[in-house]
Amino acid sequence: RYTVLIQSERKLMMMRPYQIYAVQAIVDCIQQNRGNGYIWHTTGSGKTLTSFKASTLLKDNPDIEKCLFVVDRKDLDRQTRQEFNRFQPGCVEENTNTETLVQRLLSDDYTDKVIVTTIQKLGLALDANHRQQYRQRLKPLRDKRMVFIFDECHRSQFGENHRAIRECFPNAQLFGFTGTPIFPENATYRTIEGEAARMVTTADIFGKQLHAYTITHAIDDGNVLRFHVDYFKGGGAPIKPGEALAKQAVV
Repeated sequence: RYTVLIQSERKLMMMRPYQIYAVQAIVDCIQQNRGNGYIWHTTGSGKTLTSFKASTLLKDNPDIEKCLFVVDRKDLDRQTRQEFNRFQPGCVEENTNTETLVQRLLSDDYTDKVIVTTIQKLGLALDANHRQQYRQRLKPLRDKRMVFIFDECHRSQFGENHRAIRECFPNAQLFGFTGTPIFPENATYRTIEGEAARMVTTADIFGKQLHAYTITHAIDDGNVLRFHVDYFKGGGAPIKPGEALAKQAVV
């Protein structure tokens, strides 16, 4: 259940404990229909493998109509598809355009149950004003149970796209993976409610944190490299012993 066979390399990968906990948290949340959530796993900790395993386990859940893994850039779309297909050859196909994405969303083929796409293509598919009327064509999915898993969700899931997903798929469950969640102290995106503006955090969008594996955990475990810290004066010259610090740079 928590191994991945890489057929092309004749290698069996065992998931790390924090990856298992994260996958199980998502699967339990879906099986019990307990709303949304997000996974805080630091950069370099293997979020793609974690999300792949979560997606494949959902593929065998008869209550789920579709599972979409959504990335926020075209190069990540290609990279994620390559990684998914490395873990399981042929498990996801390229969505060359929005029309292809819509066709696969409406397909009953088991191979189309897990779809990797960009937030841009998904946004066009859900645009009520698009001349191809994609949103109208997707109405048969409105009452279905859909699962959306967002990579780098701190960047891609604020504003109109999130609103469109909630409107088109009211029964959908949304899960985000991020290495840098948005908290009140580092929030920059604002939303207007009545006459008041407030900052929007990752928890506002996805609800509860399902699992955390931070940079501190990863460094302690030896799974990512430590930071190298240099100290500089205001003009950029290195600090000499005994001098007061004017500016700190993390390299």
